[in-house]
Formats: sequence, structure tokens, C-alpha cells
Amino acid sequence: MGFGFRKRQHDERVTNLQNKIYREMYILIVVICALSVVYKQFLVEGGTQHLWTEIIILFVSSVFYIVRSAMLGIFSNEVEMRESSKLSFNRRNFMVSLFLGVGFSLLLAIRNSLKYGEGTQETIYFFLSILFGCLMIYIPVLFAIMVLPLAIAKRKSDQVNEQELEEMDDEDVR
Repeated sequence: MGFGFRKRQHDERVTNLQNKIYREMYILIVVICALSVVYKQFLVEGGTQHLWTEIIILFVSSVFYIVRSAMLGIFSNEVEMRESSKLSFNRRNFMVSLFLGVGFSLLLAIRNSLKYGEGTQETIYFFLSILFGCLMIYIPVLFAIMVLPLAIAKRKSDQVNEQELEEMDDEDVR
């Protein structure tokens, strides 16, 4: 409206279809990056030095989505839609991080104890010490990665929604 510009009319159907295309494009990019990481990790020699571009794309896009949806106040709405199941959003994320931490710890403990243990007693000792060490590391790390950012985003999104409701109530009073 300012500086002689008119606000364009938007067709809601076209906007929704465009958003659907953008969502599908985002999913396609994430799948391509994930496949590229898997391909480079298992089929191309050279270690992790060739994975940084894909990892950065995956990480930055995920963080951007969470932050942006929390700032717009739609993250908590998405959580409420998903919470139609018996487990709450936070509890489900906690359980997933717990199972991934235990599973990864067991995998490392079994693999390394069988690979480096010489004899039954030493293998059992390696298994228990590796399992305990991995559990102490991976469960808190996965919790910090999977649960805390989403809980913070939900809280911020709830605050934005409350602020919008208060502004709407203030406008109704006037």
C-alpha cells in the first residue's frame, strides 16, 4: 500500500498448490542429500571429507524449518495435530532418542568387544565397559539433539500463539 504499490490479490487455491510443490521439492532435496551421504559413505573411498555439503544442507534446512515455524507460531499447531496418538510429542521424542542411544551403544559394544576381545572374560569386560561408556555419551547427546530443540521450539511457538491471541482480544475490546 505504501509508496504507490498495491497489494496483489492471491488465489488461496494457487497459494496452497504452490506450498504443496515447495514441500515436495524440500522432501526431494532432503532425500537426494541423504542418498548422496549414503552413497559417498559406503561406495566412495575418502571418508567423511566429501560429505560436508550434504550435511550442511540437511542441518541448516532442518534448523531453518524449526526456527521459522516456531517464530510463526505454527510449530505448536503441528505438534497438536501429531499428538492424536497415545504418546505425547515430547515423550515420543524422548523414547526415540533413548532407543536410538541404546541401540547404537549395543551395536558398538557388540562389534568392538567381538573384534578386540581375546577370550571370553576379556570380551565380556570389553562389552560391558563399551556399553556403559556409550550409554553415558549417546543417550544425553541424542536427547540434546532430538528433544531439547523441539521442546524449545514448541514453547516459543506457544508464546507466539498466546501473543497473537492477546492482540486479537485487545483489538476486539477497542
